[in-house]
Amino acid sequence: MKRTLLIAICLLAGILLAGTATAKPKHKAKVDKDFFGVMAVDPSNDDYDRMADTGFGVSRFELSWGAIQTTREGPYNWSYADARMIQIAKAGMEPSVIVYGTPRFVRKNADGFYPPTNSSQNMQEWKDFLQAAVHRYGPDGDFWDALPDIPKSPIHKWLIWNEQNARAFWKPRPDPADYAKLVKASSQAIREKDPKADIVLGGMYGYPSGDHRSMTAVAFLKKFYKTKNIAKSFDAINVHPYGSGVSTVRKQIAQARSVAKKAGDGNVDVLVGELGWASSGPSKSEEVVGKKGQATRLRKGLKMLVQNRKKWNILGAYVYLWNDFTMPTSCLWCPRAGLVDLKGNAKPALKAVRQVIKSSS
Repeated sequence: MKRTLLIAICLLAGILLAGTATAKPKHKAKVDKDFFGVMAVDPSNDDYDRMADTGFGVSRFELSWGAIQTTREGPYNWSYADARMIQIAKAGMEPSVIVYGTPRFVRKNADGFYPPTNSSQNMQEWKDFLQAAVHRYGPDGDFWDALPDIPKSPIHKWLIWNEQNARAFWKPRPDPADYAKLVKASSQAIREKDPKADIVLGGMYGYPSGDHRSMTAVAFLKKFYKTKNIAKSFDAINVHPYGSGVSTVRKQIAQARSVAKKAGDGNVDVLVGELGWASSGPSKSEEVVGKKGQATRLRKGLKMLVQNRKKWNILGAYVYLWNDFTMPTSCLWCPRAGLVDLKGNAKPALKAVRQVIKSSS
């Protein structure tokens, strides 16, 4: 009896072991196409082909009210935005847009970084602009109806302003309550035309320097969340976690999520709206890390975001930047943050980024 029982146990064990040996290993879930994004300065059609070939699914660009409407009650000139939307669609990518920039008829300032929150009339014209943009480029946009031969690639993600915690981008100085006013109005205007639109806060650098009137992302978010029911007006917070290495990326994401959690918004999504380092530039800039350092940090940073995307509610990761540029900028290291140099030659960082995307998609 014992021998029979022993044989039976051995047979059962063999069956279980065989089943284990032949079972297929579990594969990690792949990321969605719109997880990896990139931005570019004056990109050509060839640039877009290369960005798509690298595996980027999203192209982020700026939709500037000040550039599109130059006179009060005047017409909208969508020409530059139309051209970019066509490039994005033909490349098989999706657009993600920053909406910002006040015209001179709102505030007589050349840079457009005074928000339109100073009067009800200006706020209404801002909302009119946003609704016109959704009507043109949204899922039911007339832009696509007019170009039936172009693959339809509507805007789903609307990023409200950019680096609003830095004095350079929100004048005369950052104001969380004032920004909350803009977010509420923008969300209402956009969702009225597209209820399924994703409303994303403007990206915030953790520690703006150079002007004591700027605010850290943590300080700004804490005051921003004090606005009653503000969490209902957006779907994702947005961080630009710049610094010398990957550890600061982790730190800044954790800090932003901690603020949101304490405000009762712990399940909010997080967009890493800019992630990058420069291959050359002023030595005093901690983001200047050399070609090898740029490649290593982007590889490690993107891998970290992919691996923790569910735990941290990461909506996407946008690489700054596709191409080096020469136009004037207050950012000392940004001109050499590209994955390709001024001649279009690939840096080691391009290969590193491509490998991460291909292994994750």
